[in-house]
Order: sequence, then structure tokens, then C-alpha cells
Amino acid sequence: MKKFLLYFSVFLIIAFSGFLTFRKKEEFLKSSTQYLPVEKLNKIIINTRARIEENPEDIFSYIECGIALYQKGKDYYPEAVNQLQKALRLGAVDIRMFFYLAIMYDELNLTDKAFNYYEKFLRNRPQDFYMRLRYGNLFFRLNRYESASEQYETALSLEPKNQMALLNLALSYKARDMYDESLEKFKLAQAVNPVLSPEILIKIAETYLIKKDFISAETYYKKVIEKKPNSSAAFLGLGETYLNMNKKPEAKNCFQKVLSIEPSNFEAKKYLSIK
Repeated sequence: MKKFLLYFSVFLIIAFSGFLTFRKKEEFLKSSTQYLPVEKLNKIIINTRARIEENPEDIFSYIECGIALYQKGKDYYPEAVNQLQKALRLGAVDIRMFFYLAIMYDELNLTDKAFNYYEKFLRNRPQDFYMRLRYGNLFFRLNRYESASEQYETALSLEPKNQMALLNLALSYKARDMYDESLEKFKLAQAVNPVLSPEILIKIAETYLIKKDFISAETYYKKVIEKKPNSSAAFLGLGETYLNMNKKPEAKNCFQKVLSIEPSNFEAKKYLSIK
């Protein structure tokens, strides 16, 4: 009986340590605030390279070295990718590699490879909000707005009140000429947090202008100007809004303001040349 208890205790210790190892592998660095100090990263890189030199098939050292290089920043991404790819060729099975390779290929503008690893990661972790959002952003940058919307919608189903997901979805809808849906998401984003950046406020203003809701467009262009007084785009949009409202003197003032900020602005010159 004592022998059985001893074996059982050993089994529990091994199982628990395996659980801890598994949990450690599940950790993904999603913010630079999680990164180790440079001194520690350099030490890890030196030690792992030494272990690889002793044993060129040390899979764990390739992974550890790759993740340390990843934390050192974009300049180290090519070398980090090389380390993780060596681990893959040696037969490594570690979902962290899909995570980091997707991000690095994305940042390096190697989009086909980025797509491949985003898909591999999300097949295994479909509920990962962070990677859903990043994947949507990749589609958006490539003007694949419908696919971007799909990823943002999935992300939003995971975190319904996440302002970034709401705003990104609104922008993708706007790019698809889905203006009512876009404005609905913009409103929901404002309900989460009323403070929006000038870049987002101008997109809302543009959408109202397209919808011919000139009062709302005027309101949002003015909000942009309050936050960013030298926004030539906001003054240009406000001028166009005033033209549509038949407020020609106000429109002229806006176009003149555009030229005071951006003397070569063709659109402002064109509008001012119209009698």
C-alpha cells in the first residue's frame, strides 16, 4: 500500500509538472509590456545558441531563441523566423510558433505566409480575440473588406463591448458602402467610450456627408477641428458640407483655411475657383 501511494504521489507530481509546462506553452505575448528586459533576452539568446551548437536538433532551444528574438523587436524578426522555422522542420508541435510566425510575417509584409499561420493558429484557437482582430486588420490593409468584416464580426461576438472591434467593423462597413451599418457600429463604439480620435471622427463625418445628413456631418467635422485645429481634411469636408447646405460664405472660409494649412491642395483651389 505504501509503495502504491509512493507511485501515485510520483504520478501526481509528474502530471502536475506536465500541466504547468502545458500552461506555460499557452502563454502568448500580446503586448510589449509582457516582454522580458533586454539583458535577460540577450542571456537567453546566448544560452540557447550554445545549446544548439552542442545539439543542432534541440527543438526547445530553437523555439526559446526565436521567441526571445521576437521580443527584441522587428529588426530581429528575420532571425526569429529562421529559428522557429528550424524548430518546425525538426518536427516541433507548439502552437506558440503559429502565433509568433503569423505576427512576424504580417509585420514583415509577407502576407501569404502571414495568412497561412493566422489560419493555422485560429483553427486551434478560434476564440482568440487578439488574433481575430489582427487577422481582420490584415484583410483590411489588403482592401479585402468583406473578409475583414467577417473577422471583426467574429471578434465582436467574443467581446461585444470592445471599442476597437466596433470601430474596425464600422470602418470595414464604410469601405463596403454599408453606411447605415457603419454608423450603427460607430454609435455603439461611442456608447462604450465617448472619446474618439480625430481620425475616427472624420470617418463618421464623411459617412454622414455621403448620407446627405449635413447637420450631423457639420457637427462631426467641427469635433475634429476642436481636437485638431490644423486638419486640412476636416476643413475641406466642412467646406463641402456647407456647399451642400448652400452656405457659400462659410464654405469659402473653410477652403481658404485649407489653403492656409496646405497651399497646394487641389480640391480647395477647385472649389474656390467656382463662382
